[in-house]
Amino acid sequence: MPNVLLYVHPGPQEKIYREVLTALGVTCDVVHSFDEYFATATGNKYSGLLLDIVSSIRASLDDREVIKNLFEVYPSLRLRYDPASGDIRTLMTGAGSGQKVTIEQFISTYCASFPARGLRLHKRKDIHCNVLYSSYGDMPDEECSRSVTINLSSGGCFIYASQRIATGTCLWLSFVELMDNSPIYARVRWCREWGRSMNIPGIGLEFIEIDPSQRDEIVTMVEGGVGDELLE
Repeated sequence: MPNVLLYVHPGPQEKIYREVLTALGVTCDVVHSFDEYFATATGNKYSGLLLDIVSSIRASLDDREVIKNLFEVYPSLRLRYDPASGDIRTLMTGAGSGQKVTIEQFISTYCASFPARGLRLHKRKDIHCNVLYSSYGDMPDEECSRSVTINLSSGGCFIYASQRIATGTCLWLSFVELMDNSPIYARVRWCREWGRSMNIPGIGLEFIEIDPSQRDEIVTMVEGGVGDELLE
């Protein structure tokens, strides 16, 4: 059975959720706060996210940002425990109007078929840089495609792409806004295909070979500084 991530603040609902998942034969890592999680992260991979609604409402701004980003990557199910009835109410983004998706259905239908992925350990930010990408390291004009980053981190980026690019594909990227825009070697970690959802299609890339000065400049963008000037 798949391994999932459970976001819930300490309380009786955590025990209830754990018991349900254990009964289904599902393993989970519980997150009370993402600051704590990233400080002790083991590199585990997950096939889904379960989110306690009350905890998400009370979450810190940083946790809310992480949760928003995770919704774009993992199958996600929101949970709300009703202590009066003992029921767990669920809400899944993308489920048809009036369609009820139980925890068991979520696990067996959505998580079981989703390739497990680890959480990124790099802070990312919605920064829109102009970028060229190509399968060739010398990046000839006729073999380059134009795109833009949707978000950026020191470890990689998500760029717009309407065509399907297979996971594992290696590409060369050139960021127009970097002082050193020499090609960066990257690998496609995941792909969101056009027409499959109401989210921006594109590819998630991990930087494999990047000059330290380029990484430092990207860190400056992500942490504030230059990045704010690129946001319009």
